[in-house]
Amino acid sequence: MPRNTAPRCLLLLLSLFLMLTASTAPALAKTVWRAQSSYPAGLPQLYTPAERFAELVEQLTNGELVITMQPGGSVVPSKQVFSAVDKGVLDLGCTWAGWWMGKFPSAALFANSRPNGMQLREMLAWIFHGQGLELWNELYADQDLVVLPPYGMLGSENFCWSREPIESLEDFQGLKFRTVGIWGRILEDLGARVVQLPGGEVYPSLERGVIDATEFATPGIDRELGFEEICSYLLVPGIHEPCTPLETLVNEDSWNSLSPEIQSKVRLAAKISCFEAINRAMVQDAEAMNHFLESDDVSVSRITPAMIERIKELGRAKLDQMASENEMFARVLRSQRKFRRKVEPYADLIRLPYPYADGGE
Repeated sequence: MPRNTAPRCLLLLLSLFLMLTASTAPALAKTVWRAQSSYPAGLPQLYTPAERFAELVEQLTNGELVITMQPGGSVVPSKQVFSAVDKGVLDLGCTWAGWWMGKFPSAALFANSRPNGMQLREMLAWIFHGQGLELWNELYADQDLVVLPPYGMLGSENFCWSREPIESLEDFQGLKFRTVGIWGRILEDLGARVVQLPGGEVYPSLERGVIDATEFATPGIDRELGFEEICSYLLVPGIHEPCTPLETLVNEDSWNSLSPEIQSKVRLAAKISCFEAINRAMVQDAEAMNHFLESDDVSVSRITPAMIERIKELGRAKLDQMASENEMFARVLRSQRKFRRKVEPYADLIRLPYPYADGGE
């Protein structure tokens, strides 16, 4: 063998080894983002989709972007996620737009936190095909953040948990009631004492008598939080919030540091996690509501048609008032109303009664 053959063979073997290990080893993370939810770890429909979103981002980017998702309060208090993302303390936040209604009144419209709001399918259609997401980003144009597609979506909320039956809107007068959004302002007009609390504080506040009654979220979430242990009366449906898009916020500098390809994959991850969350929640909410209906300790009833009509009337008046006071609110409200006039007559026309109601399958 010629004297210089051995080094060449070693070099060839080393090259082959490096090629094989490069093709089989997982990609090392090029970017790691710090992220936080506004909700406690393990809370279904609110925190679990945030975890799933982070997981999907890592999978779709082959590890080029890793999001370390943490529960509410880990880095900043739950209701400070917006400012933390804006300032770069967090790269990403999974939260709910309604918390920022004090600074951005029209945020309540993106949260769908208003009486007689859009239902789930129509709300998603407006976000993706009715300029909703564009308006959402325009709302925060002066902030250092970007709004991505919702990472999750809740269905209809429960209307009210209470110790005593609520049979009319007059029963809210003097009641210490936990709620948020535009519905909270309407209840204040009706004489209720509205208290805004994050989810983790609702149960202990009910227990200590800080509040008399509450609404928080969907049947699946409310069951997890244990409201039935204190409140015997449950009213449905949640006309105050027929569905809830969850908000995905990214720091603008963090977002701009990504390549267009990675950005596209992050958007896709949000859409997938939202799709999965909607379908999972349907099962969770049905199981939870069946549990409440079968329980000897909970009385479930529907709000009366008269209450529904009155709430719609009060909601319309409050929305018009807020639109007259804020130009952006007026623009978003006009956009939503125009879109609803286009799609809701069709949705109502083709909606069929559920077959189980008449003995079908």
